[in-house]
Amino acid sequence: MSDHSNAPNHPSVPAMNWISLGGGRICLGPPPFDVDVSWFSQNGISHIATVLGEHEQASEIRQLAAQANAEWLWVSYAHTGSASEGELMHLQQYVVELRQSLAEGAAIYLHCDNTRLRSQLLFYALCHYCGVPSASAYCLLHSIAARPANSVPRKELAWAAALGQSI
Repeated sequence: MSDHSNAPNHPSVPAMNWISLGGGRICLGPPPFDVDVSWFSQNGISHIATVLGEHEQASEIRQLAAQANAEWLWVSYAHTGSASEGELMHLQQYVVELRQSLAEGAAIYLHCDNTRLRSQLLFYALCHYCGVPSASAYCLLHSIAARPANSVPRKELAWAAALGQSI
């Protein structure tokens, strides 16, 4: 299920682990602030999915996506493991949009900040929304994430699973 692709020698971009999901593919990475625009097309990235709050320079990523001719998907979300009812509805809509993009064959670069926690949780929720069982979703999370999945608190994984299953 995973496809290991190496990024060019760029200090802020590690090798990416692609996961085939829902007709497309997805990877997790660091915020691409210092990435050359050509890197996205060289790696076949069609969508940049950003999980950053407004105060975390999301507008810079939007500009980068436009320069790279990539579609930009954004959810302004700064918390993990908890959300108000309104935030939950917004996150559910974002997960649905990610799945729709994958169904259309998108290659999605999903990122948040350097911790990558929020992107890991959204990926886990997306897996559950796509009908991937928890044990398999956990294995996929290990495959896709530079940060080991066992460093993500179980309470937050349960929250993400519930988010994906609630849609």
